[in-house]
Amino acid sequence: MRDQGGVHVTSRSPISGRHYRTTTQKWTTISYLHCVALDRQNSEFEVQEIPTPQLRRRPMSYKVKLNEWWCDYGQFQALKLPCPHVIVVCSFFHLQLATFVSPVYSLNNILKAYEIQFHPIQNQDYWSPYTGPNMIPDPHMRRSKAGRPTTDRIHNEMDDPIPNRPKKCSYCRNEGHNRTNCPYRH
Repeated sequence: MRDQGGVHVTSRSPISGRHYRTTTQKWTTISYLHCVALDRQNSEFEVQEIPTPQLRRRPMSYKVKLNEWWCDYGQFQALKLPCPHVIVVCSFFHLQLATFVSPVYSLNNILKAYEIQFHPIQNQDYWSPYTGPNMIPDPHMRRSKAGRPTTDRIHNEMDDPIPNRPKKCSYCRNEGHNRTNCPYRH
């Protein structure tokens, strides 16, 4: 058994290697989180963010219910993997993190998914003929590859140039020449 940031992980962890690495990458945010026990009997905890210069928003507080596999953050329910708030609770109360990882991520289930045999695609000569509808692309809908992309903005009278207005140099704003042959530029 080895200690990883306060969470005990056995060498025979049911978590696959890739998911274990993504979980351990979340431990970098743990130093900015603090755990408070709300109801330890029902495994309800509150995890508060500690304000730091790296945190560019108002610190939040999240409620974690370990018995229900629920966290206000939402990632714990969606991915069935411990979010940083669940990791803090496990670390703070010396709970095994592996118990809060869904069995879907176990090495046995991953091996079962790839247990079936995959057959390579045969040569195109052996394919059955296609009998579905033939799709013909509209050539006018194709995006032009060369040049600057055109804008989709709808122009109004504000975008129209003022007629008979003399052109000015963009460098000195005087009339009669342009930026390339401006006498004040050289």
